[in-house]
Amino acid sequence: MRRITTLLATALLAGAAALTTAPAAVAGATPTAQATPTVQAASPNENCSVKPDGAGWRGTCSGLDPMQSWMLSISCYSYDWNNPGTIIPGASWGSWAAGNTSTTVPGCPVFSWGAGITFGPAPAAGPTGQITGFVNKCLDVRGGSSNNGTPVQMWDCLGNVNQTWRIASDGTIRAVGKCLDPQSGNTGNGTPVWMWDCNGAISQQWRVRPDGAIVNVKSGRALDVRGWDTANGAIAQIWDFNNTANQLWHAPA
Repeated sequence: MRRITTLLATALLAGAAALTTAPAAVAGATPTAQATPTVQAASPNENCSVKPDGAGWRGTCSGLDPMQSWMLSISCYSYDWNNPGTIIPGASWGSWAAGNTSTTVPGCPVFSWGAGITFGPAPAAGPTGQITGFVNKCLDVRGGSSNNGTPVQMWDCLGNVNQTWRIASDGTIRAVGKCLDPQSGNTGNGTPVWMWDCNGAISQQWRVRPDGAIVNVKSGRALDVRGWDTANGAIAQIWDFNNTANQLWHAPA
């Protein structure tokens, strides 16, 4: 959450900078006008674009590290109807994504002055691929969502972004631009795991052991498939290590 706040503030500052030239540019414009977007971020990769998409905007990136997070943000403005020709900065909001994909944000209630892409921190390096486990299913981020709190589950191995994990050099396990984390940093048996902003917390540190266990450093408990459930959607959690089949994994190395 802290990183989202920081990056959203960056997007707001970028929008504020655009405002210094906006009044002259939109003089006489209609309340429904949509300005040409400006891609404000050029690093770490130039292969990103922002284009109008119906009533909103679409951002698309290619050639990125699959763990690289980025935000498509939009700056909104409205008219001061008591002072013709004067515009007022409004809200800015965005949509998070990771890696090589597209995301959209809706249009502004009155008009937008631009949209841009802001990148999150460069992700840690490490081997990347599927994490397979109980009954040969894959550890999976539900729906491939990059929202904080997205549950982690077991699913048939499909090779998609939902199942692309990095065993990172900083001790984290990453997917969709987020880190694997026991829910709310809890340490008890049965705590489900979810995806959260990578924030350096000890709860996001894991050890991938030669015996197949993936152990959370904070709790000392192992990644586990709840209740020996073999169905798609089975919940991943932490539990005391018992060397049982629902706690043994094959991770990228």
